[in-house]
Amino acid sequence: MKRTIKCSLAVLLLGSSLYAGGGKNIVPQDVPVAVVPTMLTPTSSNFYIGGGIGIDSISSYLYGPDTAYSAVVKLGYNFMKYLGVEARGTYGISESDQLGHDYSMGLYLKPQYPINDTVTVYGLAGYAQSKISFENEVAFNGISNDTTTQSDFSFGAGLDYDFSDNWSVFIDAVRYIDKETTKPEGKYASKVDSFTLGVTYDF
Repeated sequence: MKRTIKCSLAVLLLGSSLYAGGGKNIVPQDVPVAVVPTMLTPTSSNFYIGGGIGIDSISSYLYGPDTAYSAVVKLGYNFMKYLGVEARGTYGISESDQLGHDYSMGLYLKPQYPINDTVTVYGLAGYAQSKISFENEVAFNGISNDTTTQSDFSFGAGLDYDFSDNWSVFIDAVRYIDKETTKPEGKYASKVDSFTLGVTYDF
């Protein structure tokens, strides 16, 4: 009888000790669990800006093709993964022996397709205006001119390579104009192609 009472007391004491925290494998139910806040990843604004150097092929009137260099700036917005809009301006920084590319300005729809996480191919389709200057005044059907400005459907294609979260390198080719205009003094035919290498920053 005494042995039974002692065993009962031992079991009660052991249970009280475990409940009080004496057992290493017992976790009290009322201890609050710390919640670690989830870090939010910043989202892109879909805007981007870029710039580069262009090599231009120019022909107009009786001249061409000649080669000149230009500075290129662009500003764009991606509506979605596969489509955006882009405005770009190309400004001449050199002249050839006969022709100079004063500027080209265009606005484009930009279909694009990401090949993988870093490489995206894209196209450009829109409308542009170009101004071409002549080294000397051109006598054409009795009319002397030193510049001509024309507008036309413009298109191009390129490739973009992301080398960081915000920065990328691009290379593209754009035909700004390929236009023949008939005026009282004769036909004015002009063509401007530009091959550009540059960098882009995504906001």
